[in-house]
Amino acid sequence: MNTTHVGSFPLDPAPGVEKRILRDLAGIGLDYPPYPQTRSFIDIFLEPLVHAGLLEKYGGRYYGDPEELLNAHPPRIRIPEAEASIRIAGRMGFKGLRGPVTGAYTLAGEVLVAGGNGGLRSTMIARRDIVDSFFKEYVAMNASYMAELGYSLVFMDEPMLGVIVGRRRILYGHTEESIAENLSYIAGKAGGAYMRGVHVCGRISGRLFSLLASVDKLNILNFEFKDSPSNISSISREDLEKGDKTLSPGLASSRNPTVESVEEIRGLLKKVSEAAGGRVDYASADCGFKALQGATEDQEEAYKIGLLKLQNIVKAVKNTV
Repeated sequence: MNTTHVGSFPLDPAPGVEKRILRDLAGIGLDYPPYPQTRSFIDIFLEPLVHAGLLEKYGGRYYGDPEELLNAHPPRIRIPEAEASIRIAGRMGFKGLRGPVTGAYTLAGEVLVAGGNGGLRSTMIARRDIVDSFFKEYVAMNASYMAELGYSLVFMDEPMLGVIVGRRRILYGHTEESIAENLSYIAGKAGGAYMRGVHVCGRISGRLFSLLASVDKLNILNFEFKDSPSNISSISREDLEKGDKTLSPGLASSRNPTVESVEEIRGLLKKVSEAAGGRVDYASADCGFKALQGATEDQEEAYKIGLLKLQNIVKAVKNTV
């Protein structure tokens, strides 16, 4: 079984930070590290749209004109930390690298319509036509970019899907069919990657699990199980087998600074693996570790805690196989 990490770390951006983090991840034996995200996973992908003149940013929020986005062609962007990590990591002995790409629904949910009141309904996620066109194409270009750079695992980070896809209904006019079609299209653009996955943190419904398991061109489904143990009840072995999917389990909290023991992680992994019929690989923590920055008084301490969590995941997995 392989090990990986979702993306973020509780350090501020600084020269050489990618090299430092990747060297530390190599030291603990992580198999598929991400390019380290020390910037917000939203800012990494929305700031380029501001520079391209398609969005505005003020008061820490992003704003856009729906009609302008409907008629716009998404720009090709560059992610400096992703390009730097490819150059650096080649000498560190990893099995491969994970390329996190913030998903279409999550980005749309962070862009307010000018004049909106700040609620989710006044964001672009309430405009299915824009999600299904501009944001789908933009994220597809970013997924293709990651594969072209040489990332062997390309993941769409889509926490917003856990919000809009409930057990009984799907919000804002989106449908199971439209979501599956968009995700399949984006994953297909990363066809050069060895594996293509989706990450959804927080609680998920059985409906969302089944929907994601049905998406062709996706190989891996990554959910949290430490802070949301009820997600185990949403696992469907039958859906995983039918869709030929692998479950990537989150086994340590990304918010609580307490470091889980190897035995605790191993026990959770066993429960998840049993529910999934053994279709489990690419163990990780629940989410990225940026939230640990607010859980301690010192970012260096938060970073150390994150590394210890990943180190214990590596130890638990090695003792399991």
